[in-house]
Order: sequence, then structure tokens, then C-alpha cells
Amino acid sequence: MEKGDDDILVSRDSEEKIMQAVNIRPMPFWQSLVFFGVPALVAVLGQYVLYPFFTRIGLSYETAYHCQMLVVFTFLLMAATVAYISEGNHLEWVSFKHRFRLHGLDRVGLKWTFGGIVTQVVLSVVSTFLAIQVYDFLDFTPPNIFPPGSMVNMPLMVFVLFMNVVSEELWWRGIVLPRQELQHGRVAWAIHGVLWAFFHAFKWWAVPFMLFTTWIVPFVSQRNKNSMPGFIIHFVINGLGLLVTG
Repeated sequence: MEKGDDDILVSRDSEEKIMQAVNIRPMPFWQSLVFFGVPALVAVLGQYVLYPFFTRIGLSYETAYHCQMLVVFTFLLMAATVAYISEGNHLEWVSFKHRFRLHGLDRVGLKWTFGGIVTQVVLSVVSTFLAIQVYDFLDFTPPNIFPPGSMVNMPLMVFVLFMNVVSEELWWRGIVLPRQELQHGRVAWAIHGVLWAFFHAFKWWAVPFMLFTTWIVPFVSQRNKNSMPGFIIHFVINGLGLLVTG
């Protein structure tokens, strides 16, 4: 066994003690459905109710699109905060860091992070190619959920990207995944990945193909007992996505 593996095993033992100390309880599957389902509903309402509403009151398509996304991400951030406090955690950085597993990255962690990014990029290309073939076969044209024209408000785009990654990672990999690990053990990442794909029900036509990639971040996060790789992978991949679609 390599030294890096020893370090991970030690960190896992420490993580179990931390979770017990802050009274983190296992998350039954029905509760996972709620914790993913409610945000999914909020995202659907954001896309199909708030987005049109914001355009009707005079906001540009780009601003309206980003504003509805900010509503969803603010909801996730508030949910993570409420969950953190309701567990009885202290309002101090040390407690916050341990509960959300915001640990530093050593050599092993960096390898997992880089591997996650490469895997995500490769599988994204594969899933996109397959999606195009399936859509062509079904003679189906996916709806365009993005604003008409190019998105040019770069400061707003960067802020939304920041809120996207921070809110999702704190909620999914910070609050939810550790509790799922206590309930489902080694397969928690797989259950988490499937449910995370269905969180994107606001673009339902893409959900089957998102299953190719939504397991990567939870797998790496669970393997390292660390949310930081997920932050980096999520930021890089979504940032690349903005460059492509913008």
C-alpha cells in the first residue's frame, strides 16, 4: 500500500470521528429523494416561471436568465446553512471546515482532482456525441434554454458561476453526501450521482446523458473524504461550458 493510501485511510478514520462528534445522522433513501427533489422543483420553477417573469418586467434575456439561476443557487446556499445550524454545529471556521469537508489537497488529492477533470471532459464529449445521435434518430430538437444571442455580461456570468459551484458543492457534497455515506456506505457516490443528474430535470432531455458524468464528482469526493476536489472539478467543467455556450 502506498503512502498516499495510508493517508487517505487515516483521514477516513478521522472523518468518522468528526461525523460522530457533530452528530451527523444517516440519510435514508426517501430523505435523499426529498433533498434532491425539492431543489429540482425549485430549478424547474426558476427556468419556466421566474425566467419568463423577469423578462416580462423588463429585464434583458441574459439578465433574467442569470437572475433565475441566482434564485436557485441562493436557495441551495440557504438550505446548506440551515442544515448546518440545525445539526448543532458551531458558528466558527474550524467546525464549518470539518463539517463541509473543506480540506487541503495533497499530492494524492491533486491526482484525483486532475483525473476527475480529464474523465469528465472525455465522458462529456462521448455523452454529447451519443445525445446528438439519439436526438437525430428520434427527430427531436432539444429546446434552447439559454438566452437568445450571446451572453456578454462577463462579471455577472462569473458571479453566477461562483454561486453555482459554491452553493451546489456545499449542499450536495458538504451536507448530503456525508450523510448518504453513513446510510449507503461504498455505493453512496452512485446513488448520489444518479439523483444529482435528476436534479437537472429542468432540462429533462439531457438527464439520461448526464448520467455519464454526474457520478464523477461524488466518487472523487467520497474517495478522498474531501469536498475540495469537487469544487475544482465543478468550477473547471462549468467554466469551460460557459466558454462554449457563451
